[in-house]
Amino acid sequence: METLFVSALWLAVAAGIYVVTTRQAREQARAIQLAVQVAEGFRQSADSARVTAIQAQYAAKSAGQRERKAAGALTAQLDVVRDSLDALQQIEQDSAASLDSVRQALKGAIHLADTLSIQVSIYMAAVDTLRDKHAEERRAMTVALEKADTALAHQDALIRALQKQAECRVLGVRCPSRGTIAVAALMLGALLTR
Repeated sequence: METLFVSALWLAVAAGIYVVTTRQAREQARAIQLAVQVAEGFRQSADSARVTAIQAQYAAKSAGQRERKAAGALTAQLDVVRDSLDALQQIEQDSAASLDSVRQALKGAIHLADTLSIQVSIYMAAVDTLRDKHAEERRAMTVALEKADTALAHQDALIRALQKQAECRVLGVRCPSRGTIAVAALMLGALLTR
């Protein structure tokens, strides 16, 4: 009878150890679940920042295309102005040129100068837009990288927590299974009652 009592006592101690380790495992599981949710939130934030960065990249590309188009139009206008200047120089050198031809040449030159001024303004606006879009892209990329770094840091913390959970220990000894606790309690009870 005494053996049975001591075995039951050790079985109760073993059950207590099991309850404590199970509670610890549940608390760790809750902490890990919370860490997973936080890491998921950071991952979603990083994904959102990545999408914003990609949109900024496309906007910068589009602004670059507009700048190249404006540069082409400006170059074409400059060629027309050069041709007009050549014609004006020829009229200037022609002493037999009439006053009407000089006036027509001046009107054409004034019109070309106005057109050139407009083209330069368009080009400068395109360059300003391009600079702004590149700055937006750099800011968006910086935010995306920071968010990705934060998400990676939380994933690392989660991995460490999972590793810690896998290494359950009670009093420096690895957590035993239910079967191991029951067998150890019965054997210890049998040995102590002899």
